[in-house]
Amino acid sequence: MKDNTRLFYDLTAEKTADEWYQNDILLPTIKEFVSLLPQNPRILDLGCGPGHETKRLASTGADTFGIDYSSECIRVAKERCQECKFEVMDFRNLDDRFGQFEGVFASGSLIHVKPDELPSVVGKISRILKKDGYFLMIVQDGEGINERWSILEVDGKALRRAVYCYTKDYLITVAVKAGLEFLREGHLDRSLYENRWRDYIFKRI
Repeated sequence: MKDNTRLFYDLTAEKTADEWYQNDILLPTIKEFVSLLPQNPRILDLGCGPGHETKRLASTGADTFGIDYSSECIRVAKERCQECKFEVMDFRNLDDRFGQFEGVFASGSLIHVKPDELPSVVGKISRILKKDGYFLMIVQDGEGINERWSILEVDGKALRRAVYCYTKDYLITVAVKAGLEFLREGHLDRSLYENRWRDYIFKRI
């Protein structure tokens, strides 16, 4: 089955926004992350979707910028979170065109990065972080592909959006090679944790 990750997010942008702008389950996670940063930090929301967590990051006083490769998600984000800036961008091509950030927040986005591409992506994230900046990733724990989350039905059609799982040890190894040190495992709601989601926080050294 063809990987239709971008198409999946284009088709579900409005529905995702309707659900997640009302769901603040990640707010404690966000507050914990922002507490590590200087006052009014500049934060990149990497793979921001329709902007729901971008908006929550901004609610803490952060200057938040969101990127996503789904043009439909970015359209919805610009409508629903007008206080933030958004751009269509595949973060596999991340560069310094948007400047540097005190924090990078990646919730459920790196799960779509293939294992052979992950070191490059993490290296690019490290380079756009300011010294002593922080990087938070929320990922699926394990190895291989999580088939439960990978094939979902949209409008009666099954679409594959490959969801890759990564172990803590592997992610730390990749991060260290990119100039990041592992700080700690962050807070996640128990319901997310029980579904194999993990929150890891790194610091640029």
